[in-house]
Amino acid sequence: MLAETPAIVLKAVDFKESSKIITLFTRELGRLGVLVRGFKKSKSKYAGIMAFGSVIDATFYYKDSRGVQTMKDAESRVSTVRTQGDFTKLALSMAFLELISQVIQDQEPNEELYDFTEKFLKWLSETEANPRNLFPYLQVRVAEILGVGLQPPEAWPDFSIRTAGLQVLYLNILSGSLSDVPDDGLSFKLSEQQSRYLLFALSGKSSGILNLEMPVQELKPLVYHLDVYLKHHIEGVRDRKSDSIFEQIL
Repeated sequence: MLAETPAIVLKAVDFKESSKIITLFTRELGRLGVLVRGFKKSKSKYAGIMAFGSVIDATFYYKDSRGVQTMKDAESRVSTVRTQGDFTKLALSMAFLELISQVIQDQEPNEELYDFTEKFLKWLSETEANPRNLFPYLQVRVAEILGVGLQPPEAWPDFSIRTAGLQVLYLNILSGSLSDVPDDGLSFKLSEQQSRYLLFALSGKSSGILNLEMPVQELKPLVYHLDVYLKHHIEGVRDRKSDSIFEQIL
């Protein structure tokens, strides 16, 4: 069967002299490997459009009993050139796509997660804003899309998250709730700024997050707390190899 689907390049490994096996997150078929013959030849168009994090329209020969499919053709769908040339954007996309790779399954589509990922990569490539603060927002959105989203405090949104003196909240890992008191399970006490960040994230106000001042001593623990939450609720989430690069932008 000839399959056509939007796809995001997650990984590439050499295969024989001139080919590569590309791991794709596809909208229609989930995660799968595709053999791209002649990838490393000087006249191949694939090297220019299938770098890590590239968004493409892929056409390949598909058979569900086969572990690796065979690429027929591919065209660029979303330009990510500006991401490739910006260290902060590239480090963020690496950490995000490694997380995405952990939570998706082989040949099991998740169209909502795919659409969110493609939309974010397009925004990341085009934006003039500094995206340094955004990884915890991405963690929150991934959890929400996978059905294990955080629950806001009962009083929210009866108070403004923009005002000073915001009540400090607890991130309760087992229940997935934010509250002014810890529950009986594992809980992390958040700072005022971390609490404000998560309330912005839960309200969908990513623009507010971009304007938040989040020093590394606030941002790094928040990423860790959310990683603990994701590991507890989503099978397959583990420490990211890309964190050694990602942490250089924090």
